[in-house]
Amino acid sequence: MANISARKGKDGSVVSYRFRTCVGRDEQYRQIWRTCTIKRPEGLTPAKERREVERLADAWEQEQKEGFERNGSTQDKSKITLAEFVRAHWWPDHVLDGTHTPSSISFYRNMSDDIVAYFGESKKLRALDAEAVKCYIKYLNTEAMTRSGKPYSATTITRHYQTLRNIFNYALRFGYLKDDPCRYLSVKDKPRKETKQIDFLAPKDAQRFLAALESEPLFWRCFMNVLITCGLRRGEANGLQWGDIDGDTFTLNVARNVTIDKNSPDKIHIGETKGKESRTVPLSPRVYAMLMTFKHEQEEKYNGKLLPSAYIFCSTVNPYAPQYPTVPTRWQARFVKRHNLPNVSPHDLRHTAATLALEGGADLKQVQQLLGHKDPATTMRFYTGVTEEAERRTVQGIESVLASGEN
Repeated sequence: MANISARKGKDGSVVSYRFRTCVGRDEQYRQIWRTCTIKRPEGLTPAKERREVERLADAWEQEQKEGFERNGSTQDKSKITLAEFVRAHWWPDHVLDGTHTPSSISFYRNMSDDIVAYFGESKKLRALDAEAVKCYIKYLNTEAMTRSGKPYSATTITRHYQTLRNIFNYALRFGYLKDDPCRYLSVKDKPRKETKQIDFLAPKDAQRFLAALESEPLFWRCFMNVLITCGLRRGEANGLQWGDIDGDTFTLNVARNVTIDKNSPDKIHIGETKGKESRTVPLSPRVYAMLMTFKHEQEEKYNGKLLPSAYIFCSTVNPYAPQYPTVPTRWQARFVKRHNLPNVSPHDLRHTAATLALEGGADLKQVQQLLGHKDPATTMRFYTGVTEEAERRTVQGIESVLASGEN
């Protein structure tokens, strides 16, 4: 039977289960392992949940072993083409293993389609060497174009290269490749990921932004204030429900992320936050009062009290469905142009919240928790956004301490 391990959240409750099983051995007689992660079944008693998880693990293990017998152990691995490997192994067994979000799956689909289109249907996987990879990188730099006819950015080129390496690493793991061709590329041959400048609003521009919001619908005043004061991602704000607001402690529970899923009927996916964990962020009394006014407005619109599961920033026709993920971006683009404000996106307002918090005296750990960053190094980038005025205040503080020590 497959090995089953439970994964727990911060509160100690089980959030998912991980399956692991050995499906066979490779040409060097090394064990070949497969893994899968599933969300915890909901609405079951502990005993029924255990039986259901065991049933799912058994079915998954059988499917994996049958798939290996059908495609892995009998196939001449030296003859498989890149296109065959991507479609028969890397895509179904790795990308669709249950651990990737719909947006990640869509990303891998676009990248792998481009890779297969370049190398063609007949290119053998083992025929790909360092020179072939160098030619592909050169093609991305000099010939590849976006749908709008623009050259690829450095970031897009790097993502194609990283996806190709991901395919190679998976092929290595299961014996389809003997070596990674990318190992033999020099530093100058590898694509360089561009360092993105972090855009944010300076304090005076943030004040102008909030002042301009006063003439806009309450829906957007609430949405933009949540971004700029709480540091939420666009998808996290879209995922907020009325039950996430705690009026006693003036906090927000950030537990969901709304993203695009082109394969679902409504084209959206409601899942976990980017960090896979919920977090609690402070809510200012001003923004709380604004949200309560908006809630009253919504209840009048829908002729009754809204349940805690109703979305704060809901669709135009259903309070129990979130708005489409890209709607705030399009609205904000028109808003900043209309009011002659700096051209910032919803994510830039998250950056603004971070820099304003740092200028207000918050330490790195506090800002990390506010933004939901797992890695402190990610939060450290925002220190570069602290203005010269804040730096001068820091120096003045040091001088004050030194001066007081002289007396």
